Amino acid sequence: MAEPLRILVIMGSVREGRMAEPVANWVLEQAVVREGLACELIDLKDWDLPFYPFPHAPAQGKYTDPLQIRWAEKIASADGYILICPEYNHGPPAVLKNALDFVYAEWNRKPVTFVGYGGNGGARSIELLTCVTRELQMAPLEASVHIMGVWGKVKAGVFTGDDKDLRWTGHLFDELLWWGHALKAAR
Repeated sequence: MAEPLRILVIMGSVREGRMAEPVANWVLEQAVVREGLACELIDLKDWDLPFYPFPHAPAQGKYTDPLQIRWAEKIASADGYILICPEYNHGPPAVLKNALDFVYAEWNRKPVTFVGYGGNGGARSIELLTCVTRELQMAPLEASVHIMGVWGKVKAGVFTGDDKDLRWTGHLFDELLWWGHALKAAR
């Protein structure tokens, strides 16, 4: 049996009272029952990445800052990513875009998928992130989850997905497993 894929589930919001946390915890609960996935939750609140202040573009790979080096190591350790992405003003939160921009080669040739919420299930946020992740030479997957009415699905800080959310999350994991193994073998 193949070694499980190491997947980072990255919460794309640091806002107080964010829905990203209950949604991310629910995604992790669903992933635990899937054979072949080893998921780790990444909370951008724990990283406090400044808006990119360094003299060299990340694509040059000349990382000198200890935080940037640590972030690069964390991102490089994964076989793929699930981005928990709310929609703020028709796009992703700046903190998530900044986290993507902070390093470059470590993202390359790995699958990424999205769990969005907010206006239209986070569709516009996911659409913009698809463009960004393509530029990072990632493989953005079609299998995204668009959670409609997220606020009505969180009770006492716990998100409970409906049948559609569960069905699409299952599809997301299926595609992530397939693409994750294919790209890992190709890398």
